[in-house]
Amino acid sequence: MDEWDLEPKRKLQAGPTASRLPAQTQNFSVTSTFVRNKDPNDIQGQLRNLQATEDLELTGQIKVLSSITTTKEAYCVKYTEEYDYLCAGFTDGKIRVFSTANSKCTATLTDEETNENSAPVTCMKHRPVNKNYPIINCITATYANGLVKCWNYSFNQCTYTIREKRQTYNITYHPRLPKFITCGDNGKMYYYDEESKVQERILSGSDNNSVLDGHSSRVFAACFNPQSNYELITGGWDDVVLFWDLRQPFALRHLSGLHMGGEGLDIDSAGKTILTCAWQAENALQLWDYGSGNLITTLEPDIFNTKLYCGRFIGKDYLICGGCQSNLLRLVDKTTSFSAANVKNLPKGVYSIDIGQPKLSKDKAKEYMTKANEIATLPRIAFSAGTKIFQIDFSAK
Repeated sequence: MDEWDLEPKRKLQAGPTASRLPAQTQNFSVTSTFVRNKDPNDIQGQLRNLQATEDLELTGQIKVLSSITTTKEAYCVKYTEEYDYLCAGFTDGKIRVFSTANSKCTATLTDEETNENSAPVTCMKHRPVNKNYPIINCITATYANGLVKCWNYSFNQCTYTIREKRQTYNITYHPRLPKFITCGDNGKMYYYDEESKVQERILSGSDNNSVLDGHSSRVFAACFNPQSNYELITGGWDDVVLFWDLRQPFALRHLSGLHMGGEGLDIDSAGKTILTCAWQAENALQLWDYGSGNLITTLEPDIFNTKLYCGRFIGKDYLICGGCQSNLLRLVDKTTSFSAANVKNLPKGVYSIDIGQPKLSKDKAKEYMTKANEIATLPRIAFSAGTKIFQIDFSAK
């Protein structure tokens, strides 16, 4: 199994890095679950709510909706298309599907190939839901041994498999077209058509060593510009974020000094602002102008400095990010640059974040004018921290 050696070639590893040994698939169990009791008159239920979160430090308008504790670490989490299930990808090479309502495990996605050649699940995504494509109850996952598998979680079946000869860390779907890109340890991005399963092109640098137009190390993050059919950005261990245009042979420009160890890139819905969440002690959380590449602002930590694995824009004025050293999930108000809410004292770093279903339509959300009420309109968040998987929500004061 040394062909998918995942040991970092340096002293400090930027992210949850899997062992070179085959994943241990036995002895998995869910050791505890918690689902928040919403009845204010149920005294025992309210006591259980307090007991379930007593080890956490919650700051701001935030509450834990559910938690799942298992015997294996989850590297990635992803809501299904209709948000009724939460998928978690584990170090033992299995994807487990949990009900968002009661936290019960309803399915385990595995087949003969993942059982015999097990490797950690590194990323999961589904095709963006829009009017052009029906909901198909599928999720696509990447694995540390180079597998890319699409699963139908309603029937527990693998619908197709792509076998990449590398360690694959990320999959990102095109915002409109039936295409996706994968990233891995060879510094290259593979661009696929999902309907034909054909690899349409490989994004990599030129042979000109004097020009920075490609990655030179592992790539963990990718994000398409939602306002373009051709443009995307990528980042990884070589400390650069590259700008790509699918109509061009190589990367066109770059940002420097950004060490990515997870899904730490996002672009806002207008396609104008980049969020970078870097695994580094200084300048970990920054906003950039997409068009010029100029730094807009560095969002400094309030008290606790955190090396970040992941982050996303959420709502009009907020972003959510998480990492380690300290183990922290942070909701940041972009207009003030301060934290609106935090979850601290987590058992491990926050490896993965996903955003739940919007609570209100855009027109209805405009009625919530105060900051306190605006926070209450934000969708719930799912995230993984070691062997624990959480769902949290935000509430008005």
